[in-house]
Amino acid sequence: MTCALVVGATSTLGKAIVRRLAFAGFKVAAAGDCPNSVGKVAEDNKKVGGDVTAFSLNVSNPEHRKELIQKVAEKLGGLDTLVIVPPQNEIVGEIVETSDTDFDKLFADMLTVPFRLSQAALPQLAKSENGSIIYITSCMGYTPSIDMGLYSVASNSVLSLTKAVAQSAAKKGVRVNSVVSGMVEGDGSGAVWDQTNGEEARQIKQHLEAMIPLGRLGRPADVASYVEFLASTRSRYITGENGIVGGGVSYRL
Repeated sequence: MTCALVVGATSTLGKAIVRRLAFAGFKVAAAGDCPNSVGKVAEDNKKVGGDVTAFSLNVSNPEHRKELIQKVAEKLGGLDTLVIVPPQNEIVGEIVETSDTDFDKLFADMLTVPFRLSQAALPQLAKSENGSIIYITSCMGYTPSIDMGLYSVASNSVLSLTKAVAQSAAKKGVRVNSVVSGMVEGDGSGAVWDQTNGEEARQIKQHLEAMIPLGRLGRPADVASYVEFLASTRSRYITGENGIVGGGVSYRL
């Protein structure tokens, strides 16, 4: 049975990815910083037949990251896929007004930690017949927003990270791709628009849906389905790609 480790499993997207992989027959290691929260994710999936094991860690701690990979491999019998879901973004505003604290935190969440996790996991992933790393990032990396300038830059860095790590990891037989989410409900990428409610939220949603060719906002399950494809053997000749889940909105040629 294929084993997938989902780091950031307690976020909106993380929960959807864990559920999708579990339904697809993966043994899933759900990792997060809160033991109670990640434990609930595992229990909720077990109730519907999912093979999900909870792991808690401080993802910023190098020793915790190393121990996580070792424990997952020992308890689940190996590691085939690493999925890294960054924390939901809460940093908004123009980039020139960014504080040192916000700058360091966002780049740690979206670039430094995913890269270090990848380094820690590569030796185990290289033992798999279909080893892969999947980063989650945002379409803001292609199209900067004035009120989310720093988030746009950090998201763009993941696009480059994907291609650079893919080049090196390929030598070890490990594929590296990212899933680039468009306007997805509840993932934090919407900044102000997904934090409103009532009539204002309804009007904003209608305006956004009118901009999307498929006529609706994305759902966490849409992102999770793409992750499941990239983790499967059906994508074994795909690496170094940033795959957009955007409902037809043109973020690039």
